[in-house]
Amino acid sequence: MLNAAPPWPKLMPLILDTESTNRSLSELRGEVRKGHTLQEASQRLMDGFRKGFGESVVLARTYATVPYGLLPEKDQSFVRSSAEAKGMASSLTEGTRVLSLLGTAGVHTEWCDRYRSRGHLGIPLFSQDVVEEIPMVAALIRQLGGWANWYHRFAPSQQTTENFAAFTESFFVGAPGKARDAAGRLLIPAQDFVQENGIKSVFGVGGEFAASRIILVCIFFSSESLKQTPPWLLRVPLMLATVTGPIVSEGRIFR
Repeated sequence: MLNAAPPWPKLMPLILDTESTNRSLSELRGEVRKGHTLQEASQRLMDGFRKGFGESVVLARTYATVPYGLLPEKDQSFVRSSAEAKGMASSLTEGTRVLSLLGTAGVHTEWCDRYRSRGHLGIPLFSQDVVEEIPMVAALIRQLGGWANWYHRFAPSQQTTENFAAFTESFFVGAPGKARDAAGRLLIPAQDFVQENGIKSVFGVGGEFAASRIILVCIFFSSESLKQTPPWLLRVPLMLATVTGPIVSEGRIFR
């Protein structure tokens, strides 16, 4: 008796032909439109990636740089505790940019709930020197937009829609078990996570809401050995931002 087929292939390539890619983006766009906040839309997008690409995407996450003062109370508590642990509580202000986890989906149940994330719910971006101590985040910033973009002051939009500038470059780590930064540190310090889950490529794409200066980033941890970020993924943040632009303008970031 043949075994029942799994709901999706164990390895489904992220680099797809044009027809398949367009179909995938269309389906993802439909899911994103159901979101009433940027956070909900981001979660639906990440859920869509896991459903569409199976175990090829071990973990998919969307982050945005949100001012501390706009975070939900539970998120603020997490960030405040993180700042206190680093002895930087006095540096935390209402305007401190926080790299906030908006959407998450992965092969493990706990990876599908942002509040069950260990240590990544919100990362305060106090300064370049402080962030340089976090190799992956520092590399992400260098490859996506540069430090100047990430430290623009937040400016609430007075418009009904926001223009979005997608980054033309992507974040890519082709050998997560070996890749190191200029200081010799592993770009992905959590090597137990890399080894136990067969992570062979890490890549990210993003862009910036022009009016508010909020940066949006999608990061993928894949079981596929890739040589670059799949080019079509550069369209994903623009798609997400185009749909959620009016939502962000109205301040509906979290539900």
